[in-house]
Amino acid sequence: MDSDLVATRSCGECNVCCVALAIDDPALQKPQGYRCRHSLPDNGCGIYETRPQTCRTFYCGWRRLKWIRETLRPDKSGVLVRLHIEVQGDTGDQHLGVIFSLLNAASLKADGLAESVAAGVGAGVPVYVHVPGPPGHTGCHVRINEALHDAVLTRDKPAVLQTLRRVRNMARSMPHEPATLPFRAPSTLAQPPNA
Repeated sequence: MDSDLVATRSCGECNVCCVALAIDDPALQKPQGYRCRHSLPDNGCGIYETRPQTCRTFYCGWRRLKWIRETLRPDKSGVLVRLHIEVQGDTGDQHLGVIFSLLNAASLKADGLAESVAAGVGAGVPVYVHVPGPPGHTGCHVRINEALHDAVLTRDKPAVLQTLRRVRNMARSMPHEPATLPFRAPSTLAQPPNA
């Protein structure tokens, strides 16, 4: 719902979600890392009025969560924050968590990244770091609450950033498999943006 959004923030020209995310909707299917075929040169949407439900209901964490720093708008920071439901296997309890996708090397220098990650960890929110693979391939994500516990308690920003850097480097060195969606990708996919 739009009422759940931070009132002072708008997507503006940001369309990072139209590139970074996989879209698996009957009306629109797209692998992660490729620009949506309906994305216009000005970053607008060519089918905005008739866009699929998946696109109509998605808002990133920057739009939804006040505690995500203002400076982390995805197109400016290289960080895409998403909401995530974590389900505990033994009880089935659900907890709202967040995923910080580090979209490029510059994302580690994003103003407010360490503070936003630490705020989530400090509040006991399940926090994940995601590093995308090459376009159309799997990425890597890892829960980092435990790894950052001491650094957050001692307010050690350099240690938080060092852990995020290690996670990103580790994820980039892991093998990436081609991602599969239940469709055959069109051969005319737009080229991925330079990361």
